[in-house]
Amino acid sequence: MVLNCQIQLDFKSCYTNKQPMKNHRLGISILTTCLLLSIPLIGLGVFVPYINAYEEIDTPNIGEIIFDFDSQEIENVYDLNLVTVIINGNSRKLLTNRTDISRLLDDLGVVVNNHRKIISTTENVQNGTVIRVITMGTVIEEENVEIPFRTNEIETKDIAYGDTEIVQTGVLGVRTKQIKRTYEDGVLVSEEILSEEISREPIDQILKVGVLKYSPDDLDVKYGYNCTHWYSVVDESNYTDQEKQWLKFVMECESGCNAESDKNSTYKGLFQWNPKYWDIFFPDDNIYDGYAQIKNTIWKVRKGANLYVYWPNCHRKYVAEYGEFIQ
Repeated sequence: MVLNCQIQLDFKSCYTNKQPMKNHRLGISILTTCLLLSIPLIGLGVFVPYINAYEEIDTPNIGEIIFDFDSQEIENVYDLNLVTVIINGNSRKLLTNRTDISRLLDDLGVVVNNHRKIISTTENVQNGTVIRVITMGTVIEEENVEIPFRTNEIETKDIAYGDTEIVQTGVLGVRTKQIKRTYEDGVLVSEEILSEEISREPIDQILKVGVLKYSPDDLDVKYGYNCTHWYSVVDESNYTDQEKQWLKFVMECESGCNAESDKNSTYKGLFQWNPKYWDIFFPDDNIYDGYAQIKNTIWKVRKGANLYVYWPNCHRKYVAEYGEFIQ
């Protein structure tokens, strides 16, 4: 029995288990209240529906309102326990003489089934017991997860160095999962993968990647770091003194006079040309051929190339030591 002194109380409900009143004044007062509330209802034939405690409607304690009795006095008279019941996250306190948790929940209109979980701090109802009613929910959902595709590269000399060309466009695959999700009071508490299958296989992407048309292995002779040799090549060529001075300074600054220089991931050869532009201007020459680099570099200089753009660091050092280069 949950003591809310609800309107439908009959005379018997004013005595709990027919126990004799421990407090004469309290018994007479509550009995009088019940008579006063029952007479107009009988005369008018009005039926007041039962107020289910599960609906979270708090009914004031009439004894406290009319006679100013405190809860402890009522608890002592009726041998009641003050318990806390939490339903779907909503908490309320109740006075009850029930000792069985199931009977108490039945009084509150709570239907205990497979969709509800009951957690209590005590095995039976005691003063201070906290009872939590958790609504369980389970859904099975389908989820699609993308599978990345791989990229396969094919090196080719048919396109400029570093350029790429798509041969086959990659397509993402799809992995479909059936997932069971369990909720407690609307909060996700667990997930279980029931099944998993690949509904679409990924398709690899295939790229052509431009590589150098030539390599140091294509050379008949390799000179390595050899300023003496390349200085002599410059001096024996039909260049102006200023051009010879600039060529020797920049080749040593850029590569250490190594025509086969390949350490830099972008720039190659004696004057550290970008292979992409080398292939555009000089597609028939090996970028690692020092003779070709000297010949093509002076051609570019005479064409009015911006030396600060093509050889920024080394040209600035040249200007700092010898003054501006006059084209």
